[in-house]
Amino acid sequence: MRILGPIEVDGPHGRAVLTGTRQRSIVAVLALRAGTPVPVERLVDVLWGEDPPRTAVRSLHSHVARVRQALADCGLPGALRTRPGGYQLDASVDAVTFERTQDLSLWRGEPLAGTALFGWGRAEIDRLRERRIAALEAYWGDRLDRRDAVEELDRLVSAHPTRERLVGLLMRALHLGGRHADALEVFRRLRQRLADELGTDPGPDLAALHTAILRRDPSLHSARPAQLPARAGHFTGRAAEFAALAGLPPIVVVSGVAGVGKTTFAVEWARRVADRFPDGQVFLDLQRLTPAQALTEMLHSLGVPADRVPADPAATYRTLLHGKRVLILLDDVRRARDVLPLVPGDQGNLLLITSRDALSALGTRHAVHTISLGLLSEPEAHDLFADILGESRVRAEPDATADLVVHCGRLPLALRIAAARLAIRPGRRIADLVRELTRNDPLDVLSVDGDDRTVRTVFASAHRTLSAQAARLFRVLGEHPGASFPADLADALGPGLDELVASHLVSETGGGRYGLHDLIRLFARQSGDLGDGVERLLDRYLAVAHAAGEVLNPRHDLVSRPRCDDLPFPPDRVEVLAYLDAERENVLHMIRLAARSGLHRETWQLAYLLTSYFEVRGNWAARVEQCEHAVAAARALGDRRAEAEMLRGQGIALQMTSRIAEAMVVQRQALALVRAAGDLRGEARLHNNIANAHSELREFGPALDSYRAAMAVHGELGDEVGVALARRNLGYTYVRMGRPELAAEPLFAALETFRARENRRLEAATLMTLGNAFRRLDDLGPALRYFGDALRISREVTDDRFEADALTGLGVTRLALGEPEAAREHLAAALVVCRALGDGHREASTLCELAGASLALGDLAAAREHLAAAVEARREAPDSVELARVHRTFADLEGRSGRWTEAARHLAQAVALVTACRS
Repeated sequence: MRILGPIEVDGPHGRAVLTGTRQRSIVAVLALRAGTPVPVERLVDVLWGEDPPRTAVRSLHSHVARVRQALADCGLPGALRTRPGGYQLDASVDAVTFERTQDLSLWRGEPLAGTALFGWGRAEIDRLRERRIAALEAYWGDRLDRRDAVEELDRLVSAHPTRERLVGLLMRALHLGGRHADALEVFRRLRQRLADELGTDPGPDLAALHTAILRRDPSLHSARPAQLPARAGHFTGRAAEFAALAGLPPIVVVSGVAGVGKTTFAVEWARRVADRFPDGQVFLDLQRLTPAQALTEMLHSLGVPADRVPADPAATYRTLLHGKRVLILLDDVRRARDVLPLVPGDQGNLLLITSRDALSALGTRHAVHTISLGLLSEPEAHDLFADILGESRVRAEPDATADLVVHCGRLPLALRIAAARLAIRPGRRIADLVRELTRNDPLDVLSVDGDDRTVRTVFASAHRTLSAQAARLFRVLGEHPGASFPADLADALGPGLDELVASHLVSETGGGRYGLHDLIRLFARQSGDLGDGVERLLDRYLAVAHAAGEVLNPRHDLVSRPRCDDLPFPPDRVEVLAYLDAERENVLHMIRLAARSGLHRETWQLAYLLTSYFEVRGNWAARVEQCEHAVAAARALGDRRAEAEMLRGQGIALQMTSRIAEAMVVQRQALALVRAAGDLRGEARLHNNIANAHSELREFGPALDSYRAAMAVHGELGDEVGVALARRNLGYTYVRMGRPELAAEPLFAALETFRARENRRLEAATLMTLGNAFRRLDDLGPALRYFGDALRISREVTDDRFEADALTGLGVTRLALGEPEAAREHLAAALVVCRALGDGHREASTLCELAGASLALGDLAAAREHLAAAVEARREAPDSVELARVHRTFADLEGRSGRWTEAARHLAQAVALVTACRS
């Protein structure tokens, strides 16, 4: 139904034929109340007025019947229905749509044209006319800068000469067009007409506008800008960030590393919410503007001519925005002070900022909602790449795509450039580009001809804003080889960390640690002269490692350094170990860096100073490599004492990784060096280590001789702890020999010394060996007590290796006591610690014991799983006797499963292994 003009009704079969004014009037008034019953009395009043004929009701029913037939003919048979006491029309009506949408295109002329209505019908016509005029005022109020604004408004004012809102709009349009005299003349004519016809003056709003035009007030030059850039193609991800902005906070800062897509994200969000800011959207790139220029550009965007910018532009800017809803996007803001003059005065507007800096200073003055954009997730990075390049090409090379995502570091700009390079060459394989990234400088590869926005250029633009101190720190941190580093390292190298973080060239990774994106690290290494940066990096690691060693084991005193005043931990064992745990991966990288840089002294000293940490925490495979670098460095320096010490450390690491024959070789090389140097203390230690290797090889005679030699030399030197350590190891070997009754005397003597010297770590080791001795003697009560004490102390001193051994001892003893459930609990806990240590030998032994506990519980499936894992672990940590135990337990399992052939096979393998060892 259309009533905003001549009455028209369209149905499925075409337009209804309404004959006569009365039929059109009936349709019109029922349409005004569509969906609602209209009583007959109301219809009579509106159709005939205050004095209807006596036949009005009968005539109404007759006209309604004809209308109903006309509606049925056009396909609307049920549109007009009879209701108790009246009629109801059910239809879509243009006037109702207009009330909801203010869509002026629905109007086709005078409302309800071609009807004859009285009373409330005439009032409805007047109301619709008023609604149309109000909508026209709102429409032109947003479009005063259109070329046809003056012409259309002049026509409207001619039709409604005393309507002050329309007159005011015409005055504004004329003023904006430079026709100031004409604008004042329009006001004069209205004032004259009001005085002549009504004896009144224009209202205060129009009078104020007249005064503003007289003064050429800049605030009159308002406009409705629509300056948002086009959306970037193939936008992917960021759902959480969009959700965080659902409440439309008035000030939003989008920050992140260069190339992460800050502008892309901001434009995408601005486009999504633009309809909620009907007074316009402004976009300014602040990288190319000073604050004063930016404010001037903003006034121009809001309609102020260049020759009308006032002396106080900030006040005018706030005035123009007052009571409006404008979205302002400021791109690439460098400093908070650059944006402060552009903060709107009220909260109806939205200020959206992108910056590499977090702009923390802005938050001290205003309520700021910060969105920190991180790298894309792997699925998001894959989806972005696939959207740009095409799903079919990505699906054809899934592995190469995954590799390319890694090479691009999940950085959106890098991914877009990589996809663009492939898109222009449809025949090129993704793997070819991955190969090019691997063989060449990725910063050179990640560029496209004709586009100066490359990964290198966006990093460089961020780098140019750094202070000299921050730039120097950035260059040195680029050499740091780890995935992350602690804050104290950066602070020790010099000021600038906060600036680098604010610029997103360095990222917080959590727990007081920081890191550089792989591509940014590569850029940092190319960003300037390194100077002595590597030496300063290593000096800090040496200072920290020396201080840590003094806490963990002061006996490792071959390297001395001046005391450091800015240590990242107190002299507390737990704190020291926690710090070094976080740095464990980095120390090997730092030793490699020192070796690669030819810094031989730093190479061996850093490896040496970490000895006590690896004694506690294990990770012996990494320790082997560290010591190899250290030995080579000591030899390059010609430092025989350092070479001997690092050979000793290498031998221990080799032994702990079950490479005992190799360990024996390097330990004997070290022994020859210390003897030649007359280093008795070093000789005693090496006798002890060589004895340990003999013991692990089950060469018990040579082992006992070497322990006695170690005790003798330590005794000559008056080294009570050295003597006690050799005694403890002697007791351990007696237990391995199957002579636990001989172990008690040296073990109790060692325990007394360690307690007297408050060496808690070696006290725990001795208690553990006592537990094993008493378990072998079937005296299980004392064994449990010693293992329990060893576990408690190991945890107090945070020694993971001894904690694992104590848990295993408790588990085996509980199993011997007929408590398999408790045994399995202890052994499972031991297995977790062994795996964290990366100790394959202990892991394999614990798995075998766990299988035994599972067998005792009747859990054959778990036993099989543990034994299979033990066999696999023994491939990396070979030990024939221990492997024989695994096969012996396997035989027991297969026997219980009724698989006697398999049981016999495992028994035969166990016998063969033991026989080979004895021969």
